Amino acid sequence: MSTWEALNKFQKIYDETYDDILKYLVCNGARVNDAEDIIQDVYLALFKKIKKNINKEYVFGIARNKLKDYYRFTYKHKEKVVPSKEEVYEQIPDNLDFLSDLIQDEDIDFVWTYLNKKKGVVGKIFFFYYYENYSLKEIAKTLSG
Repeated sequence: MSTWEALNKFQKIYDETYDDILKYLVCNGARVNDAEDIIQDVYLALFKKIKKNINKEYVFGIARNKLKDYYRFTYKHKEKVVPSKEEVYEQIPDNLDFLSDLIQDEDIDFVWTYLNKKKGVVGKIFFFYYYENYSLKEIAKTLSG
């Protein structure tokens, strides 16, 4: 297989699987930002194996293994840092004008960072709604299985 054939094959598989793999990683990961890290590893591993006979199930197998590896490595080598309630309250300005200050970029970043640190479904709902433009019905269907 020539280099061009390998690149074309990779691009085709990437285009066919990216959305589904990202959705799988977001739904099965602890945090949305983890999915962004893991998806890079998935497609790097895929690229290294591109000369093999690859189908969508093969890519999902890589994604499952990379997801497990990521959390296995993360929890072994990284201390879990969760902000205390007091730290969260300290970052909220005293003179909060709800309508104007809430919409500022830094506040949006603060909220997104806080939601992403939380385990559970809230951050995933925000991700699918605001970043993937899913309807609430599509989000419920995606997260329920």
